[in-house]
Parts: sequence; C-alpha cells; structure tokens
Amino acid sequence: MAAGTNLVAEVTEIFNTYNLEVKRATEAAARESAELTAQMLKATSPKRARGKGRGKYARGWRVTKKRYGTLTSYIVHNGSCPGLTQLLEYGHVSRNQYGSYGRVRAIKHIGNAADAGIQRFELAIRARLRG
Repeated sequence: MAAGTNLVAEVTEIFNTYNLEVKRATEAAARESAELTAQMLKATSPKRARGKGRGKYARGWRVTKKRYGTLTSYIVHNGSCPGLTQLLEYGHVSRNQYGSYGRVRAIKHIGNAADAGIQRFELAIRARLRG
C-alpha cells in the first residue's frame, strides 16, 4: 500500500512541475508576442504629415500586464489616442465644411500586427515546450 502511495505522489509531483513549466513558457511567450505586436504597431501606424501631434498616435502603443487570479494576460493598446484606433482601422464618415458627407478610407494596421503577434505566440509556445 505504501509503494502505491509513493508512486501517486511522484506522478503528482511530475505533473505539477510540468504544469508550472507550461505556465512559465506560456507567460513568457505571451509577453514576447505582445511586445512584438506593439513594436510592429509603432512602426506601421499612420503618422500625420504635418501639424500638431505629429506621430503621437504611432508612439502611443503600450503593453499592459493584467492578472486574473493565477492567470496573466498582456493587452496591447494605444495610450495616447485610444478612440482613434477604431476610426483609422475601419474608416469612418466625415463631414466637410459645406455640410456634405463622405468617407475616410480605412488604414489597416492593427489586424496585420495582431495576426503577426498570434503567429509569434504559437511559434514561441511550441519552441519553449519542445526544449
């Protein structure tokens, strides 16, 4: 009976150790991919050609770490102009000085960076868990 209890304890310890390694690898891969995404957004975000606030939107990308109990997540967001992200990514209706309406074209930059970040996350997880 004691030998069976010892085996169960050893197997439990092995699984707990593996679980901790997976958690660390996942958190490191998430941090790495979030930072990569923020760097890509800083490089590919539109910048004003002239005027006040030139480049403020592009420089505003940040990575924030959030904890939910034992889980950790990383959020990439724009700290300087958060309301502008939706308007630039999808376009919007604009009104000119004469009262007529038109559309402002979309500048796709967030979706491309997010896709690259997701691919980086998957590759980093696989690489860390293999060896």
